[in-house]
Amino acid sequence: MTTQDDMSTVIARIAERHDVPLGVLLAIVASLVKGGTRPNRAKLEQQLTRKAKEVLALRRRLQRPADDAGVAERRATAARALEAGQFGEIDRALAQLELQFFGGMTDLAAMPQDRRLAAGETRADRGATTMLELTPKAYREAAQRYAEATAIIGTANLARSRELSLVQGNALARIGEDFADPAGFEAAIAHYRSLLAGLDNFEDTVAWAAVQERLGMALAGLAALTGNESLLDQATSCYLTALEDLRREQAPALWRALKVRLARIAVTLGESREDEALLEEAITALATALAVWERKSDEARWLEAEHMISRARAALGRRRNDLALLERAFNGFNRVTQTVDRAREPLRWAELQDQMGGVLAAMGERYAEPVVLEEAIAAFGSALEERRRETSPQLWAASSANQGLASMKLAARLKDPTLAQRAFMQIAAAVEAMREAGHSANAAELQKKLVIAGGLAEAMGKA
Repeated sequence: MTTQDDMSTVIARIAERHDVPLGVLLAIVASLVKGGTRPNRAKLEQQLTRKAKEVLALRRRLQRPADDAGVAERRATAARALEAGQFGEIDRALAQLELQFFGGMTDLAAMPQDRRLAAGETRADRGATTMLELTPKAYREAAQRYAEATAIIGTANLARSRELSLVQGNALARIGEDFADPAGFEAAIAHYRSLLAGLDNFEDTVAWAAVQERLGMALAGLAALTGNESLLDQATSCYLTALEDLRREQAPALWRALKVRLARIAVTLGESREDEALLEEAITALATALAVWERKSDEARWLEAEHMISRARAALGRRRNDLALLERAFNGFNRVTQTVDRAREPLRWAELQDQMGGVLAAMGERYAEPVVLEEAIAAFGSALEERRRETSPQLWAASSANQGLASMKLAARLKDPTLAQRAFMQIAAAVEAMREAGHSANAAELQKKLVIAGGLAEAMGKA
C-alpha cells in the first residue's frame, strides 16, 4: 500500500467513524497541503479526528432552531455548505446572518442583549469555521474572531465572554500544538496571563482557576517543544495555585482536570528525574480524584486518570522493586485496555500493550518461573503489530528495544546464549532506528542498555 493509499484509508475511516462527509475532511487536508505542509500519517489522523469533532459541534450549532425565518434560512445555507466542505460559503452565510442581528446598529451598548449575544455567537461560529482549515494563518484569524466575539457579547453575558476568551487562547495554543510552533504557545501564554490580571481569585474563583488550567497547559505544551523542564515547574505551580482556592463542589470537572494535569506533569518529571516523591505526589493527586469520581459521569477522563495512576505506580514499583505496586499498575492498565477498540485506536492500544509489557518484565524479575517474562515478550510483540517501523519509527524502536531487553532477561534466566544473541541484535536494531528517526537522546539511552546486554550475551557465549 502506498503512502497516498494509506492516507486515503485513514481519511475514509475517520469520515465513517464520526459521520462526517468525506468531502469535508478532504477540504481540511487540502488546506494543509496548500499551506505547504507535508502530512504525517500518525499526526494527521490525530488532527483529523479532532477536526471531525469540531465539524460535528459546528453542525449542531447551525442546526439549532430559530423563530425568525431569515435566521433559519441563513443557518440552513451555512449547514449545507458545511456538509459540502465549502468553508468560504459557510463564512459568507454567517456574515450575512451577523449583519441581520446587528440591524445596522454600531453602538453595542444600545443593542438588545439577545441580539448582541446572537451576533457574538455568530462571530464565534465564523471563528470555528476558520479553525477547520489546517494552517497557522487560519488559526490566528480564528483567534481574532473569537476575540471579536468576546467583545461583541461583553457584559451581555459575562460568563460566555470569558468562555470565548479561553477559546481564543486555545486557538493560539493550537498553533504550537498542531504545527510545532513555539510562537503559538507563547502568544497563548501571554493571552492567558492578561486574562488572569483582570480576575480575582476569590470573587471569580472558577473563572480564575479555568484560566490557570489553560495557562498550565500552554506552558506544558511549550515545554514539550523546547525541552525546557522549568516550564513544567511553572505549569505545576499554575495547577497547585488553582487548587488552593477552588473547591471540588464549585466545579467538579475542572477540579478533576486540574488534579489529572498536575499528576501528568508529576509522573513525567518523576520518571525523568527519578524522583520518587514526585511519583508519590502523582499517585496521591489521582487517588484523591478517583475516590470521589463516578466513572459514568465522564468515562473518558476517568480512564485517563486510571491510566495515569497506573503509569505512576509502574514507575514507582520498578524503582522500589515493589511487587504490590506493579500488580496494581498492571491491573489498572488492563482495565483501560478493555475499553480501547484496537481497530479505532491502534496506537493507543499498542501503548497500553507496551506499558503492560514493561510491568510484566519488572514483575518477572521477582518470579523464578519464566512465564511472566514470556508474557512480557508477548505483550511487546502485540504492541509491535501496530507500532510499525515504516509508520512510527520512534515507537517501533522503543517497543522493539523493550522486547529485546525482556528477551535478554529470559535468556539469562534460561542460560540460552542463542536467545541472548538474538536479543542483543534486536536492541542494536532499535538503537539504529531511533537514531535514524532523529531522536539522538533516546538512542543514547538505549545505547547504554545495549552495552549491558552485550556484556551479558558475551558472558553467556563464553560459558
